[in-house]
Amino acid sequence: MGRLKTILLNRYSLTGIAFVVWLVFLDDYHYWGQRKTVDDLRALQEQQRYYDSSIQLMNQEKAALELDTLLLERLAREKYRMYKPGESVFWFPDSTNTQD
Repeated sequence: MGRLKTILLNRYSLTGIAFVVWLVFLDDYHYWGQRKTVDDLRALQEQQRYYDSSIQLMNQEKAALELDTLLLERLAREKYRMYKPGESVFWFPDSTNTQD
């Protein structure tokens, strides 16, 4: 007990303990801040992978639209409700889509 007390009261030990407490709890780069930063980084990397795959899929769709004019026409008619001049188009509401 006496030896442990002298070791803990040694100025080098006190300085070391204070240094560890400072690094773990009080510093700008404390443990929990670093952990949160790593978690945020992982979430951003996952989001980047999602957007990279979305971009790749959209580039494939773009290439398909550039090559196939029938697909382009179908997309224009269905998504953007375009029609040829002089053509009558009747739109029926979709039972699953209540926004229209």
